[in-house]
Amino acid sequence: MTDTPPPLSFDTAEPPARTTCTFCGRPLFGEYYTLNGQVACGDCPQTLSAHHRGGAGAAGVARAIGLGSAAGFAGAVVWWAIRRFASLEIGLIAIGIGHFVGLGVRRGSGGRGGVGFQVLAVALTYFWITANYVPDIVQAVVSRGETQAVGTASSGRPSSTGDADAGATARSSGADPASDARPMSVGSMVLGVAFLFGLAMASPFLEGAGNIIGLLIISFGLWQAWKLNAPVSIAIEGPFQLRTATPMTPAPPPLPPPVPGV
Repeated sequence: MTDTPPPLSFDTAEPPARTTCTFCGRPLFGEYYTLNGQVACGDCPQTLSAHHRGGAGAAGVARAIGLGSAAGFAGAVVWWAIRRFASLEIGLIAIGIGHFVGLGVRRGSGGRGGVGFQVLAVALTYFWITANYVPDIVQAVVSRGETQAVGTASSGRPSSTGDADAGATARSSGADPASDARPMSVGSMVLGVAFLFGLAMASPFLEGAGNIIGLLIISFGLWQAWKLNAPVSIAIEGPFQLRTATPMTPAPPPLPPPVPGV
């Protein structure tokens, strides 16, 4: 009876999906790790872990503020322009501002995330969402001042005798009538700008219950900024041995059957 030769046997070790490091691009040799499910070389897990554990420093915080503010300023300008020229109040733009401010803060921080950068992203988002109302407040203040000036001029009665007496009194006292028109000091300008932005930041709450939907939309924008800067969790597994599929030597064929009578 002829023996059937056994099938060939191959001992195969399943290699990783890629043979280069996902983070630095270097080829893998000998062993590899996985970092949050991504193939990594032996150096990158420790390097990335140290990067996320370490603080961003003053430069990182400054970059986060700068990039987040740039995104917020652009969003505020777009929102104001739509309201000003298209007469449309699209509150959903607040969510977009939160998204891009959050991305800017995350990029500026080097992707670290954490509570500190989450608070920063939320603060910048709310500031720039409400900042788009500053031009409206300025326009309202200027219009009110002009209205009061027109009302005062129309209600006043000219009196040549009174004007002459006032001028004589000013000359006798040495007072300069133009001295009341002194330029605004730097401190007064700073206080004025702070008042404008403070009023703008309070504006979503000034309408009370009539602005519930607007407050909800703003809160969604703030949540976007908060979520995009969540703390980064790093899961490192390994080391794993890097092996390729290598076939074993096939078994030798069986001996032929003996010939009868030999």
